[in-house]
Amino acid sequence: MSGKIAIVINSGWDQKDKVTSGLHVAKRIFDAKEENQMDAVEVFLFTGAVKLLESVPAEVDQTLVELKEAGLVVGACSNQVDSWKLHEPASQYGIQLEFARDAFSRYAREGYTVLTF
Repeated sequence: MSGKIAIVINSGWDQKDKVTSGLHVAKRIFDAKEENQMDAVEVFLFTGAVKLLESVPAEVDQTLVELKEAGLVVGACSNQVDSWKLHEPASQYGIQLEFARDAFSRYAREGYTVLTF
C-alpha cells in the first residue's frame, strides 16, 4: 500500500453540505482503501465540526455510527472537546481526542494527504 488520507472537517452545520460530504467521502475512501492502496484513512473534527457534537443532526449521527462500526478512526481536538464539555458525545461515537497541533504535525510527518471540508 502507499497512501494515507486525513479528512479534516472544520465546517459547522451552517455549511451542512461540506460536513456531510466530508463524512461520506471518508467512508467511501475507507471502504475502497484496499483497491486504492490506502494505508490509512482518518477523519479529524475541528472547530465547527466539534460544535456539532452539542446537538448531532440525524444525518451526521447515522454517518458517525457507520464510521465507528466500520473501524474508521475519527478524531477531534481535545482542547475544544474539553472547553465545550463534549466528552459524552465524543465517547458515544468512539471519537479519539488529540491536540489538533499534534494531529496536524503527525499528518505532516507521516506523509498524509489532507483534505478539508
